[in-house]
Amino acid sequence: MNVAIYARVSSEGQAKDGTIQSQLEALRDYAQANQHEIIVECLDDGYSGADLNRPGMDQLRDIAAEGLIEAALVLSPDRLSRKQAHQIILLEEFKKRDIKVVFINQPFGDSAEDQLMLSIQGAISEYERAKILDRTRRGTKHAVKNGQVMGSNPPYGYRFVRKSQDAPAHYEIDPDEAEIVKLVFDYYANQELSCRAIAKRLEQDGFPSRSKINKWWPSTINSILKNETYTGTVYMNKTKAVVPPKHPKIKQYRQRRKSGKVQRPRDEWIAIDVPEIIDLKLWQKAQKIVERNSRLSPRNNSKHNYLLRGLVICGHCGSMAPGHVSNSYTYYSCGAKRNKNLNTKPHDERVAVSHRKLDKKVWQGLVHLLDDPQRLRAQLDRKVERQRQLKRRPAQETVSFEKDLEKLEAEEKRLLDAYRVGVIDLDELREQKAKINVRLKLVNAKLKAAQSAQEGLQDSEITFADLEDLSAVYKRAMSKADFTTKAKIANLLINRVKLYPYRAVVEGNIPVDDYALRTSSYIFPS
Repeated sequence: MNVAIYARVSSEGQAKDGTIQSQLEALRDYAQANQHEIIVECLDDGYSGADLNRPGMDQLRDIAAEGLIEAALVLSPDRLSRKQAHQIILLEEFKKRDIKVVFINQPFGDSAEDQLMLSIQGAISEYERAKILDRTRRGTKHAVKNGQVMGSNPPYGYRFVRKSQDAPAHYEIDPDEAEIVKLVFDYYANQELSCRAIAKRLEQDGFPSRSKINKWWPSTINSILKNETYTGTVYMNKTKAVVPPKHPKIKQYRQRRKSGKVQRPRDEWIAIDVPEIIDLKLWQKAQKIVERNSRLSPRNNSKHNYLLRGLVICGHCGSMAPGHVSNSYTYYSCGAKRNKNLNTKPHDERVAVSHRKLDKKVWQGLVHLLDDPQRLRAQLDRKVERQRQLKRRPAQETVSFEKDLEKLEAEEKRLLDAYRVGVIDLDELREQKAKINVRLKLVNAKLKAAQSAQEGLQDSEITFADLEDLSAVYKRAMSKADFTTKAKIANLLINRVKLYPYRAVVEGNIPVDDYALRTSSYIFPS
């Protein structure tokens, strides 16, 4: 007979290891022993049997439709497909064309009993695939809960240490790379250099990267700045594989259907302690700058000079109110209202204002405020009074979280006592202890946040002389400011501008601490 042979391996690793060759040899030997002539060999290297859309399978079906073969040789039913429904579709299709499918490892006849066995085999293959996936998922989750990091490509600044008899796989600090990471955070958070400027400086200074051409990219710097691992905690189980919403049009066949990733809810993440490289406060400071720079990025609109770019929001729904051009006039207007965004709170009011008029009013207000140290003192006194009122809450939360920690530690001690006297076995001890550890980390994180909030609400030690100095710095800068300098001042002082019909509310912080004074001098040199 004229035959085609079909072989498939499901993973890229199997394809690289050449395991498909063993299938081909067995199929060729069978064809030679039975004096069949092989017309074509249809191969699927690294394609899942759960998907019908495979290049080798489509080739086999096309040849069958042309009537060029009398039989198809396959090693076993699970090589044809891992889904019983797909097996039935393919076998029916070949049967209509009078093409015999021969499984050389498990030959089946045309009797009812043989067809029943084939159906059972298909169901077993599908069940086996589901069990493999489930075992892999549970095994991975169990390993992570026991402190094992998954993936051998650690963030820049760490080395991956493989699993051994004494310890699970983990990260350890690479001293040379860690110093570069610290330098990146210092450049960004303290010296306020951009990612592009940092990348350029690292290249000029000859610091090595992990790139094959030893080049630093701005995107690499941005990834380092956003990575929470440097604060001492790496999170596993953060994402899950999904079918991407938009399939690439160039490549018809996909070796992995679920090639996209989406983030899981944060409560499903599993935290693993790693050596700390960056202090938490410095990391949080960098995140605020990352978020601010993202909002203020001019890449989406560079034609018009919007002084309050990225700062204006709709007071009704909270959506951004970006610059908008209509009939050659420029406005700040509610983006959700204009674009009919259904994910925000709907409102009928038209929220829009001439961008030049709002920019002018806000700038005049800033000049008026910063021109007089007495006005600054009045604003500072009101802020200090609000801080004193807020101090009580973090203090109460700190006491509550400390009590929760004591309860969890007592619960852990009782658990160990129960294990010592034989009330529970080792597996149950590990399971319960893992649950307590998760709760301990959560409470500790809340306690640190409350303590940090309490430390941040200290009474101001700014003197009137400091306010006079600050007023003089801004007065000098504002008197001769071009648009770029005005934008820097506005972004330093203003947190957001809430826009309503016929009015706007400006919210911000007057920079009166030592860091702000230094920042002001850095941005507006004398």
